[in-house]
Amino acid sequence: MAGARVEITRNTASPKLKRLAARLHGEGRQLLFADMGEYLLRSTRERAAKQIDPDGNKWRALSPGYAKWKAKKRPGVPILKFDFHMLGDQLSYEAGQDELLVGTNAPYGAIHQFGGTVHRAAHSRKLAFGKDKPNRMKVFARAGSKDVDHEQWATVDAYDVTLPARPWLGLSQEDDTELLAIVVDHLGEALDGD
Repeated sequence: MAGARVEITRNTASPKLKRLAARLHGEGRQLLFADMGEYLLRSTRERAAKQIDPDGNKWRALSPGYAKWKAKKRPGVPILKFDFHMLGDQLSYEAGQDELLVGTNAPYGAIHQFGGTVHRAAHSRKLAFGKDKPNRMKVFARAGSKDVDHEQWATVDAYDVTLPARPWLGLSQEDDTELLAIVVDHLGEALDGD
């Protein structure tokens, strides 16, 4: 996975979860991890909608410049959502017999989880400007159209963007409690079947 993930294994689970899960074997453990995965998908998406991390802290606000631009382009859309797509929409899980992986293959998943700096290379583009409007304003036009007054190359220098961490993956206290309840349910079903 190129994005970001949380890995729950028998070695990283809390001691209670580890002891209880050890009583399940093979397919039973895989079904347990699948139920845990479904719960974590729902829990993570609910936190993302509230724009909080697993500890209940609000995500850092957008930078003023980007917030202004986003408010103009997509008013009212949450921090990690754009074009009606949210990072958590690409969230998935993989349940094995000994582990549960929860994460995203979105390439920007890790930068939002951990924060960091993204380098943008310099680039050039030919811009097409339309004929003057009655108010003497120049507007962009589609290259090659009859409305083009002139074309001009524009270059944007290389720059870096630093993104703060906005943790969206992880386990909250509520998640820990619910995961333990899922393990107890599976263990009860396994014991009832014996």
